[in-house]
Amino acid sequence: MLKNFYEWEKWPGIMHNILFLLLIYIIYIFIINKEERTLINILLFSIIIGIDIIIHQIINIRNKKTTSYL
Repeated sequence: MLKNFYEWEKWPGIMHNILFLLLIYIIYIFIINKEERTLINILLFSIIIGIDIIIHQIINIRNKKTTSYL
């Protein structure tokens, strides 16, 4: 039962949407409050983008879609 919970096929999609909302919020904070543009916050922002890309790649692999670059 726990394995079904952890391997639920909808988790990557849900996490992708949550990270997208977090990404929008961080961009908003960077634009509004210039004091928040520190090196640590920018590094954390890049980590979030990296995690989002990994989740997107997992979704592509599960849907058997190849990555195409224009």
